[in-house]
Amino acid sequence: MAVLRMVWAEDDRHAIGKNGTLPWSLPADLAHFKSETLNSTMLMGRATWDSIGRPLPKRRTVVLTRQQDFNPGFDSVIVVHSLDELKKLIEAEWKEDQLVTVAGGAQLYKALMPMATELSVTKVAGDFDGDTFVEAIDPSIFELTNKEELVDNGQAIQFLTYKRRA
Repeated sequence: MAVLRMVWAEDDRHAIGKNGTLPWSLPADLAHFKSETLNSTMLMGRATWDSIGRPLPKRRTVVLTRQQDFNPGFDSVIVVHSLDELKKLIEAEWKEDQLVTVAGGAQLYKALMPMATELSVTKVAGDFDGDTFVEAIDPSIFELTNKEELVDNGQAIQFLTYKRRA
């Protein structure tokens, strides 16, 4: 089955970033991100690429940017310049039954949400004064199917899994 899984961490106000980086440092969240994106084709916008700075192991990396002369500095990274081009790539991956994950940022989550089949969200308790946000998840479209609560570095977090309703 074709899967487009969006993966992000958000605070109580749906903030996912601050000054181009994560507003928290949570090892369990990073491990969760790794497990949710491993062996996938991972899509991201250029700003997210800039914050990571390199291809992650065991993931095929695709960067969407409007910058026609953008060079990620790694031959293995695929660069696309339009949403249409990105959607064609997703459909081609789906034909091969490849897991496709979206790793950010906010504009890409919003643009691809209509295609998403799964959401993997780390909910970080509190307000981290972020400057980049995602929209609240619509429960009429996505159903919560799994919830795991834990404390990471003294911070209460939840791993939430949503599936698109039929």
